[in-house]
Amino acid sequence: MLLGKRKYVKYVTPEKLEKVNPQNKRLIEKYFSYKNMNLSDDTKKSYMSDFNQWLVYIMENYNNEYILDIIKNDVDDMVDLLEDYVAFCTTTFGNKERRIQRRVSSISSFFIYLRRKRKIKENPMDFIERPSVKAGEKPQIIQTFLSKDQVEEIRKKLEELGDLQLYTYFEVALTTMARVKALNNIKLNQINFEEGIIERVIEKEGYEVDLFPSEKGMELIKQWIEYRKENGIECEYLFISKRNGQWTKVSKNTMQMSWIKKIGNLIGIPHLHSHDLRHSYSTLLYNSGMKLEDVQDLLHHMSPDVTLKHYIKKDVNKIKDNKKKFEI
Repeated sequence: MLLGKRKYVKYVTPEKLEKVNPQNKRLIEKYFSYKNMNLSDDTKKSYMSDFNQWLVYIMENYNNEYILDIIKNDVDDMVDLLEDYVAFCTTTFGNKERRIQRRVSSISSFFIYLRRKRKIKENPMDFIERPSVKAGEKPQIIQTFLSKDQVEEIRKKLEELGDLQLYTYFEVALTTMARVKALNNIKLNQINFEEGIIERVIEKEGYEVDLFPSEKGMELIKQWIEYRKENGIECEYLFISKRNGQWTKVSKNTMQMSWIKKIGNLIGIPHLHSHDLRHSYSTLLYNSGMKLEDVQDLLHHMSPDVTLKHYIKKDVNKIKDNKKKFEI
């Protein structure tokens, strides 16, 4: 394949479409009927292809759950799903920003339709950072895989900065590889210091997961809790902010839009995203020799294929060096 050419991936098959939740199919069909788009047949096919890919993704990665049930349970669950899907389209399909824009715009229009029909109260796309492209530019969404050196540089900068909560967030988020929803839901009584585990944290779709921070992460948690005691800060959650004079758990939006950007800016990576921490540490663990199945378990993936295809960036230099041993 020539450099710069679009990456073609056969993802949707008739067999997969057959398994898609029929309720989700009907929602999309009603949307298209309502929209009655005055578009060419080719353009309509493109839009339908985008929606089919999204529905198959939900089927394979989110237990084929009914879209309205996901949003009804917690709109943040759909926000997580959409962010995962955008990352998936970037890594699997090689989508550039303009293609991502089209996908995002189409799905957002679908949610606007659901709001007009009073099926949902909020448009989950309102909480997603959308790619923007200026005229004449051809950027693409950048997925960052932090190196060991970059991780150490961030740790050093955060220590110098002196923001204990931000440092704790980075270390825990990185080394547990937890989704933002799980990090946002960590309560102090779930932290088992003896075992070095954060137990039964609510994650996507209401699942309970155990998280395994690094020793450094557990030490920072202790320091953060001690700091809070010394300053009379009381709240049941680990990561917090003050609203209306009361301490409460920090919003996911703050983690995704403020904290992670502040961390990325410390080392000149303003485009760093929360999901990059999951990809980065899983890659570092795998390339250091951890078994794929163990990395999969830590990421709470149902299949090692998802882990290998979408979360691991193989060490090219290591592969190249190993190849030399077998060259004829």
